[in-house]
Amino acid sequence: MGRDAIRSPGFDYDAAAITRLRKTGAILIGKLSMVELAGGPSYNTCAASHFGPGLNPWDSTRWSGGSSSGSGSAVAAGLVPFALGSETSGSILTPSAFCGITGLRPTFGLVSRYGAMPLSWTLDKIGPMARTAEDCGLVLRVIAGSDGNDASSSGKSFYYSPEWMRPVKEIKVGYAPVDFDGWVQPAARESFRQALDAFKSLGVEMVEKQLPDLPYSAVIGTVISTEAASVFEPLIRSGKVDQLADKEQIARLKAALDIPAKDYLKAMRVRHVIQQALRELMAEVDVLLTPARYSIAPKVSEPLDKGVAMGDGQQSKSDGMRFHIPAGNLAGYPALSLPCGFSDKMPIALSLMGRPFDENLLLGLGNAFQKATAWHKKRPPA
Repeated sequence: MGRDAIRSPGFDYDAAAITRLRKTGAILIGKLSMVELAGGPSYNTCAASHFGPGLNPWDSTRWSGGSSSGSGSAVAAGLVPFALGSETSGSILTPSAFCGITGLRPTFGLVSRYGAMPLSWTLDKIGPMARTAEDCGLVLRVIAGSDGNDASSSGKSFYYSPEWMRPVKEIKVGYAPVDFDGWVQPAARESFRQALDAFKSLGVEMVEKQLPDLPYSAVIGTVISTEAASVFEPLIRSGKVDQLADKEQIARLKAALDIPAKDYLKAMRVRHVIQQALRELMAEVDVLLTPARYSIAPKVSEPLDKGVAMGDGQQSKSDGMRFHIPAGNLAGYPALSLPCGFSDKMPIALSLMGRPFDENLLLGLGNAFQKATAWHKKRPPA
């Protein structure tokens, strides 16, 4: 099944997340478009979808993000109050940031993937995309929980209780100034600085930190490619993979079959080093604060490897937190994307990353930020 994990021809059962939602009386509206095969292992065009590129409600010449493209578009356009997305490496945070909505990537194993199409068994996560942090919490409360049908299930439940969050002034937030002054797209720097000031005004203790210098992108790329090759081996060997919309995705899926087992095992060993490094970093702070994405949504006509120009880090040798998406996914940590302003009339967003199963802290901070600001209330032009 795809991102919204709904009942499709050929399936005689619902995904676990859908079953849980139905029991609460939630109404299933329909399927939403997504990047083919959840984007794995790589794609180079916004149109890497059977239905074409996901169009951004703020500007239909721009992308809604991947790979939960339709979920981001539908929530931003007001078609649904919330939608489900899944993240392997950025597929909840990216469309949430590009479309100006709130999106929560849960801790790995908190939400069952049973009934959802796998891309990477050790990375995939399902989470809510909605208007507000509060709505994300309400949805997560329903879809989280133990599931014997998912071997990676953590066995934990989730009770949404932001009222029990400790005083904001006691919370330590790690951030890297270079992210906001250097790595973000130059045209967006002033908007991000204002958003950072707004977050600081909540009264949290801000501590300068940065991610350890480790090969996050190379490791997650190897893990996704290798696991995706195993998942989609029948599709690749049958030749039906050639029917996909993106030529680069086709080529990389075929090439992934030839990745040696030793390379996958090395990546998993380095992944353990990354997890330990993140544990040590998060022992010093409660939350990491970063730009969710460092640029606005790209034009649908542009190749994704061209992208939108980022900053230069002000010639700094520090990468700050700009690899927070692969780092957080490799570690299985939760993250929350919060709308925080605009650049060139397009949404930008902050991301909060926390320790495993600390979703209530992220949501509590998200609630406080959204009570103090109004960016999450903005709507795309008609």
